[in-house]
Amino acid sequence: MSLVDSMKQGMLKQAGKFVAGVVRNSSEETLYRLFATVSALSKEPSKSGLRKVANMAKEKHPMIQSWKRIFSNASPKSVEKLMTNLVINEFALGEKIRIEKSNEHEVFIPKLVVISPTYACNLNCVGCYAGLYGRKYQLSKDEVRSVIKQANDLGIYFFVITGGEPFVWPHLLEIFEEFNDSYFQLYTNGTLITKEVAQRLSELGNATPAVSVEGLESETDWRRGRGVFEKINQAWENLREAGVIFGTSITATKVNHEAVLDDDFWSYLKEKGVCYAWVFQFMPVGMNPSMDLVPTPQQRYERFFKTDQVRLGGDFAIIADFWNHGFLTHGCLAAGSGYLHVNAKGYVEPCVFQQFAVDSIREKSLLEVLKSPFFTAFKRMIPYSNNLFRPCPIIDNPKVLRAMIKEYNAIPQHEGSERVLSELAPELDKLAEDWKVYADKLWFEHGYVETHPSKRGIYDYETRLRRYANDEEKLALDKKG
Repeated sequence: MSLVDSMKQGMLKQAGKFVAGVVRNSSEETLYRLFATVSALSKEPSKSGLRKVANMAKEKHPMIQSWKRIFSNASPKSVEKLMTNLVINEFALGEKIRIEKSNEHEVFIPKLVVISPTYACNLNCVGCYAGLYGRKYQLSKDEVRSVIKQANDLGIYFFVITGGEPFVWPHLLEIFEEFNDSYFQLYTNGTLITKEVAQRLSELGNATPAVSVEGLESETDWRRGRGVFEKINQAWENLREAGVIFGTSITATKVNHEAVLDDDFWSYLKEKGVCYAWVFQFMPVGMNPSMDLVPTPQQRYERFFKTDQVRLGGDFAIIADFWNHGFLTHGCLAAGSGYLHVNAKGYVEPCVFQQFAVDSIREKSLLEVLKSPFFTAFKRMIPYSNNLFRPCPIIDNPKVLRAMIKEYNAIPQHEGSERVLSELAPELDKLAEDWKVYADKLWFEHGYVETHPSKRGIYDYETRLRRYANDEEKLALDKKG
């Protein structure tokens, strides 16, 4: 790194601390100037995340009101780490490093890594994809450290921790403390977040829990166990009192569909101080994959309008509906296009739901996995459909998943994972066929085909290189007149 680049990084990090001290009670105009300045210093592309946030502040977008609430309610350390680790390190400095490493190694570098350090959990939720193994499978502290260090070297400073239950893994808080320049989001059932744990998270500032709910008490306790909803509310209270930024994770099933559509549910989440929400459609994967809880295509269609209304309403900082919001991510994010998943066995899966793997972190480096033929083939094909409302290779394009697993002899990661390729294949094909009718209605009749056109291979390095070369050639010709 040159002296100039080193000085620039130092300036940006100092700017992040300054911004953290200012944003807690800032106007939209101040937020616009701050984010625009940081974006300019980092020389991000015009359509970057920071620039978008700046423009939203300038336009006084409703979502900015939610961010202002977060800044004012969170502890100073939580705001500081959000700005320095996520905004500066991950978005500003990290993006530049990722581009440089991508060109150096001729591979697309994702923005985040998902790690399941353990499959152990203190609950037994209906239809859980992780399986019940106890402590049979888990990563060592050194293995997790190695993955994070390798990712940092590639410019990745954002990590999602899942499982199993992350708080069952004994080294969790130690990892957050050691990697205090990275930002962590963890999916948790919330039952182990005591006041002491919440206070420690507040002191560290670089981790945000997404606590899982299925709706209100009846829906949550039906799937997660009697009394769990009450414990979740206690966890939220502990986090809120400590000033920790937190969100929620909602699994949309056939059973809780009406609850997810209910305004009272979303009002309740806002009232409890939930800052963001991820909605995941139930997937028929894991040890005993079943189609019983998979939402119908009609339910998925109805859910899109509700979650999109909430996303644009401004009550929450971020709302994402997987996989209804595939048009926002340009299709699937798996296999190193947006992220990858290191499971508790050490194997690297395309995503937490595509539970097949070829490589292990115990045998290969993260970079080698990203460059592997298995992941390269996935990235080259994204999006799997020209309709970005059909992003998933499991429930929207199941023939793609079957072909990829067969071609690269990927190993099932749970006893029963292979059923999505065999016994469940006819039902998945029918589900995809039925969903296509609704997806096409959204894509064509609602105009998304025009506002979010699909391009093949945007996550494949060679395709991007060719497209960039063509763009440069076209630009040169345009300048010549």
